[in-house]
Amino acid sequence: MEEPPPVRADWRDRLTLATDLALIGIAVTVLALPLVTAPAALVTGSAAVHGRYRGGRLPSWRPMLRQYLRGILPGLPALLAASALLIDLTAVRNGWVPGGRPLLAITVVAAVYLSGVAALTLVALGRSPDLPWRAAARWSWDRPKCATTLAATGLIALLLTLTVPVTLPLVIGFHLFALHMIADRLAR
Repeated sequence: MEEPPPVRADWRDRLTLATDLALIGIAVTVLALPLVTAPAALVTGSAAVHGRYRGGRLPSWRPMLRQYLRGILPGLPALLAASALLIDLTAVRNGWVPGGRPLLAITVVAAVYLSGVAALTLVALGRSPDLPWRAAARWSWDRPKCATTLAATGLIALLLTLTVPVTLPLVIGFHLFALHMIADRLAR
């Protein structure tokens, strides 16, 4: 006896997913506007994408709001590290420190790789909201193949956003979804 073909999503299901991802991206963008709250907003968005990805619908807003508020303080070290890296890149690029182009190339490669580690950390925190941020970062650091792939995905999202800046809120939601999809395949 032959098995029936798998049920494929029709256009309405895909449109619903796209709408939900766009809504998540817009919410993350609004919640990240104070900048201090950006890491918490991204982790909350990651959890919402994970809930949508696994459960088939957006999670309730109350647990998401609690997670957002709980994530503001733990996200400050990540924000400080990203700021220090940005200052370092600026100083090297403008020639304020010695090293020239070779140091700039090394710093850019390190920043791109660390963005992949940060993206995988977002996935880990989206999957397990109660996981400590340091443990999630350690878990991410131990998966260089996945972090490198996520860094490349981040570069594509960055180029799209730089090309059409108004798409930033939409790109955030879709990029978080891509991070979860790739991490499910590469980071076990």
